[in-house]
Amino acid sequence: MSTKSLMKNLNSCVIPSEYCRYICILSGNKLSIIFAPEGQNIVRNIALKESITGCVKALRWSKPPGPSIAEPDAFSPDSQRILYASGNYISVWDVHDENWCAEIEAGDTFNFTYVDFAATHDEVIAFSEFNVHLTIFSLSTGGQRVIKSPKFSNATGYGFRPATGHLALLLKLDANDTLTIHEPETYEAITTVTLNTVDAQGLKWSPNGAWLGVWDSASTTPRVEIYTADGQYYRTYSEAANDSNLGVKTIEWSPDSQLLAIGRHDGTVALTNCKTSSVTNGTSEYVLAPKSPVFPYTFSSAGGGARAVSSIAFSRNRHMLATIDQSLPHIVWMWSTKSQTPKLIGSLIQKSSVRQLLWCPTFPELLMTANEDDIPTVHQWICNRRPRIARIPLADGGKYSVSWVRADCRQSGLIWVGWQTGYTFGYVVGNGTETGFTQILNIEDEHPAFNMDDFPITGT
Repeated sequence: MSTKSLMKNLNSCVIPSEYCRYICILSGNKLSIIFAPEGQNIVRNIALKESITGCVKALRWSKPPGPSIAEPDAFSPDSQRILYASGNYISVWDVHDENWCAEIEAGDTFNFTYVDFAATHDEVIAFSEFNVHLTIFSLSTGGQRVIKSPKFSNATGYGFRPATGHLALLLKLDANDTLTIHEPETYEAITTVTLNTVDAQGLKWSPNGAWLGVWDSASTTPRVEIYTADGQYYRTYSEAANDSNLGVKTIEWSPDSQLLAIGRHDGTVALTNCKTSSVTNGTSEYVLAPKSPVFPYTFSSAGGGARAVSSIAFSRNRHMLATIDQSLPHIVWMWSTKSQTPKLIGSLIQKSSVRQLLWCPTFPELLMTANEDDIPTVHQWICNRRPRIARIPLADGGKYSVSWVRADCRQSGLIWVGWQTGYTFGYVVGNGTETGFTQILNIEDEHPAFNMDDFPITGT
């Protein structure tokens, strides 16, 4: 079966479930659900109402029930529900129960601007236009909870605590930034805190749910406030800056929740230990010149874009950190975070901007990137080893996305590649000019194991 032939409609979209066992394909007025372990056969077709087809606001899978699993096995449940939103209409379907469906319609004078599943697949969170309010709809009881004045109508302004599902939310009340913590299910506010921020830009829970970080606007000095899980103020990361535009761009927690990486607008990353509040010796930053064995090239920043660390990604064991500076978006910088002092250990130069940083869940040292290439291509890299590049022969160009297949029980380094009109599963083999992409139809078939010999040591 050719996955590419499934869709020929401009109003189309393809997304995998959390563990890539299911694929949802939107083509015109039809949704198709494919079960990947069974030869990618279509297990369900859903016809959309003609009145709601057109502008797709959201197409999302629910998270699997229970805690996130880095290496799911054949018995780990995957995403169970799919959400479709268009204008003032939301519909949710269950993969396993064809008789179950939930529909939400807001009325002709109302439009949703952002829609997603909430803490569980039994709830949907939806933001109204102009940030007037957000509504959490219960799909099991039919009830709804309205919270007024959210500061943002996107994922940066709220977050559900891992495991417990408590909602943390940024509000704008009386011109003040306000943080609220809400109980699961009832969404009663249990904590309300007026922040000391000038213009809070987002919040993020630590993976263990013990900490909550809120970062301030780039127009201020670097500032991140840390709160405990119940919304109590803990401490603030802040330092003086010589320029009014050297604030925080983004933050990222390490997988073990011990470190907080703070990407700043001066092109540096600060690593802070949340428990001790100590900043590592020296900030992680690079210098454009002179040449060095790690990075034997020079670049001139004259006339370039403003520096800011726009992407941060920890490896699963948090021993390595990959970053991207938006002034040099085609370069990935690799840092070792094993010791107290971060160390630059490598850099990967691409011909086009890097769009995705994807650490392998099975092999912690393996990094995969997807770029803004004209031809869909995946790049795989292990530091101090020669990277390999593979083009995806079935993809027909345009915007594409890549994901590791977390349900890869064979540890073959399986990947999923999707584009507007199709998708494919496969793996990369070989090195140098012999590198190639092998397509597969069944992710649970026997595939060659990942081989470190495909990444020759560079000798640097």
